[in-house]
Amino acid sequence: MASQFDQYFDNSPTLKLLRMQHAGFILSFFQQSFKENGLTQIAEEDLEALLDQQLLEMRARNVEVMSRDARFYLTQWCEEGYQLLQKRFSEEDRSYVYKLTKHSEKALSWLEDLRRGDKRGYTTSDSRFGRIISELRRIDRDTNADPEARRKELLKQRDVIDAELKQIRDTGTVDTLDPAAVKDALHDLEADLDAFMSDFRAIEETFRDQSREIQNLHLEQQLSKGDYVAHVLDADEELRGRDQGRSYFGFRESMTSVENREELQALTNRAVALAHEHNLDAMPFDRLPRRLFNEVNHVASIYRRITGQLRRVVEEQSSKQSRYLLELLGEARLLAKSCGELPNDVALHDWEDPLRFNNLMEVGFWEAPQRGRFDEIESDDSHDSESLKEALGRIGKPLNLPKYRKRIANVLEQQPQVSLRELVERFPVESGVVDVVAYIAVAGEGSQNVFHPDTIELDLNCPHQPRYAELEKIVFIR
Repeated sequence: MASQFDQYFDNSPTLKLLRMQHAGFILSFFQQSFKENGLTQIAEEDLEALLDQQLLEMRARNVEVMSRDARFYLTQWCEEGYQLLQKRFSEEDRSYVYKLTKHSEKALSWLEDLRRGDKRGYTTSDSRFGRIISELRRIDRDTNADPEARRKELLKQRDVIDAELKQIRDTGTVDTLDPAAVKDALHDLEADLDAFMSDFRAIEETFRDQSREIQNLHLEQQLSKGDYVAHVLDADEELRGRDQGRSYFGFRESMTSVENREELQALTNRAVALAHEHNLDAMPFDRLPRRLFNEVNHVASIYRRITGQLRRVVEEQSSKQSRYLLELLGEARLLAKSCGELPNDVALHDWEDPLRFNNLMEVGFWEAPQRGRFDEIESDDSHDSESLKEALGRIGKPLNLPKYRKRIANVLEQQPQVSLRELVERFPVESGVVDVVAYIAVAGEGSQNVFHPDTIELDLNCPHQPRYAELEKIVFIR
């Protein structure tokens, strides 16, 4: 009798990894290289050097194990039969990098959960039960459409708040969690963070699967332009509707809010302090906002790349249709020529002037063409800065970046963030596309600024000939 889990043991890369001969060494290497250093990707040369060092230490204890070099094993772990690593070319680093796959992340997460359980020696039953009750209450509250029930719930919350305020006024003290409860909460939070960070690998691979699907459609060349667009839009809508898609896009919207990021940073700092206070490992909470922000930017770059592929597919398909139309016209001309001469009774030409024959003697004799001669160019030895500015001014209007930096800084002094569209509405475009290029250049100078994959259309303020610029949505953040 076949077991319901046989297909997982036969096909799951995660279970294959756990059953490999040197699974402990491989997972330990992944944990030390990626997780303990808080890295999501490592350059090819760096990871090869790390693995070479680990292999040397392992062979010192047992000469016969894993006798090949580091590059062989890294390449093998990227193959379809293993799927432990993925090797990609990083446009930012201009080099190949290695990243963990969702299968390796699952194996590490499972082992890390075992390690945490053995380390603390007990199960955080009270903490988890409290979170379960809290989540059940939230679901009941947010799905109940009865206004009276919501009013009673709010009044109940107000009574609890009033009682706590009265206790503070009367006693001057605040009830806090005992040390055991704090440890339970931090342990559970660490497990949630590990699972949350692992989700990004699955989201990223889902985006890449969609990208490969678009490329396959492009290679088949059997769909119309409308079919291309419809298929990609359907795939994008399906991706956004999945659990992983909703998780990512909702999280991305939260991370673009300055208030949410500042609150997350403050709460993370508090968690780090509590971990040190209770002799727990603070590394999972350290630099958490930056790690999350980097993950969002990385996945967003993949999404922008897919959007670019869609544009190229549509544009190339449109060009292909134009070439096909020209070929049809050429065939029509050949068919018309092959029909032979028209009947004699058909007037082919109407002559407005009578025919005139020129005398052959009136034709001039042939003369060799003369080569043009140019005067020598006299160089100007002067280095007049005004002349240089005048010459550069003829080429195009220079980018006055300090002007745009100051403009953006003045706006961010009054509010935490501002979009490019708001800036254009507040300061109308004066120099056409030059203003847009300047804003993009200033946005690229600050790593805190956000480039959304969604496109916007900006009016370049050309009344005599209306023009528009289509670009990514940009948000400047203080």
